Amino acid sequence: MRKIYAISALSLLVLFLAVMMFGCRSKEVESALIYINQQNDWDKAMDQLELAVQTNPADVEAHVYLTEGYGRLGEFQKMNEHYDTAMKLMGGQGKANQKFIDKLNYDRDKFWRETFNKGVANVKNEKLADAAKNFNDCIQIDAERAEAYRNLGYVNLQSDSIEAALKNYEDVVRINPKDTETMTDLGRLYMRVKQYDKTIEMMDNVLSIDSLNVDAISQKAMAYDFLDQPEKAFAAYEEAIKNRPDDVDLLFNLGRLHFLKNNYDKAIDYFKKVLEKSPEDFEANLNIGNAYLSLAQNVLQKEREMDSKELEKVPVEVINEKKEKEKEFYNAAIPFLEKAVELKPDDAVVWYNLGVAYTNIGEEAKGKEAFDKSDALQK
Repeated sequence: MRKIYAISALSLLVLFLAVMMFGCRSKEVESALIYINQQNDWDKAMDQLELAVQTNPADVEAHVYLTEGYGRLGEFQKMNEHYDTAMKLMGGQGKANQKFIDKLNYDRDKFWRETFNKGVANVKNEKLADAAKNFNDCIQIDAERAEAYRNLGYVNLQSDSIEAALKNYEDVVRINPKDTETMTDLGRLYMRVKQYDKTIEMMDNVLSIDSLNVDAISQKAMAYDFLDQPEKAFAAYEEAIKNRPDDVDLLFNLGRLHFLKNNYDKAIDYFKKVLEKSPEDFEANLNIGNAYLSLAQNVLQKEREMDSKELEKVPVEVINEKKEKEKEFYNAAIPFLEKAVELKPDDAVVWYNLGVAYTNIGEEAKGKEAFDKSDALQK
């Protein structure tokens, strides 16, 4: 009998130690759980839970359920305060409170997902202000999840809040420095606000991860272009086109850069490649026409700058040969300028340039008509 009694006493001692380790559940928490589990009355439950932590600020279980309660109310700052308090209180207790830790993380993730999905739905329904609040709430719930920053950036872009969008995308990259898609989008935004050095820096980061990323190469090229560093821009554009030969934007931008640097023959070649893909492109047609006009005007530029005595020394056949070349360039400009005025008939400058081309090939009547249209549009 003594032996049996001794074993019973040991069992009671173990139970007592367990109560000492985990603590007794307070009557306030007991009441709160009855309201939650039997009546689904969170209002009364929250009153009891608040009373519990007032009585005992170290009541872990009360903080755990207050985390869920404030999450249900959408009061995410208070939710996180109780989440952090509960986690801190359990910090030194190992696996003893794993069920509470699991519950805290499950609840916070659940509220994040619910709020995020509301934001996505509001974007689809074009309720951008509501969507912005949802994604900001997600950030408040968990500031280290990149998806909310990314979506908030999209919402801010749609609302023309460029500076806010920049900050959102910077946060995405801070959290996930290997997100090359967001890094490329961030580079475009830097370009948009004329922070070209930052575009180059960001695209270099992308290329350190993905050395053949054509979007990054092209963004870098355009940034060098805007920074007036043409040699670096040429090299970057050509590398991008080598990997994406049918990209109309790349072809156009490289043609534009050649045009600005007076490389008219190369500019024409690239603009013609654009027209192969997009024959109705107004700017490509116009730029080819203007490039031919520039080539025509350059043919006799040297002779125009001579005085009469110097000009007498130039053989007549050389002058005539150059005049033929000049006329050839004016003729080449006409179909592209005609296409440009067809695409945009209210552009006075294009009509004027077409008039110049007609006049210089000897079609004075057509030239006068084009000049008259240009004058009328300017008036």
